[in-house]
Amino acid sequence: MLKSRNLRPKHNGLRSRTATAAETRSGAAAVEFAVVLPILVVMLAGTADYGRFASTSVAVCNASRAGAGYGCIHPWDSYTSQSFMTTCKAKVEEEFSSVPGFNPQNLSVQITSEGTWPHGRVRVAVTYPFRTVVNWGFIPSSISISRTTVLPMVR
Repeated sequence: MLKSRNLRPKHNGLRSRTATAAETRSGAAAVEFAVVLPILVVMLAGTADYGRFASTSVAVCNASRAGAGYGCIHPWDSYTSQSFMTTCKAKVEEEFSSVPGFNPQNLSVQITSEGTWPHGRVRVAVTYPFRTVVNWGFIPSSISISRTTVLPMVR
């Protein structure tokens, strides 16, 4: 009679080679991940900085338009210029306040009049500094974003 030991097929070491190949493949995946991860993180940070820059640029443009829009509908003279300037700057700040991290002390607003009604124009220039989250080295870490809007006086 045959003993149960003799009925088992022999593997000739095949089983140990399979385990070694799986371990080697998982090691290669770890190396690939370690190489790709920093590239992905840099791409993510760059995309976030660019998105913040674009959002701030659009906010500066919209704030400039809001101030000029108020100025073209509410013309001023020498008696009302101080209250007009205060209200126009408040309109610019109100439009710009949706930007995350907005600091009103950094916002620069210049309002000027070119001529008088009915042929005059209102010029509103808005400047706001933008700072990147990451110091990239090849681009400046601080940039001033400016926008000037000129609209005709309609009233």
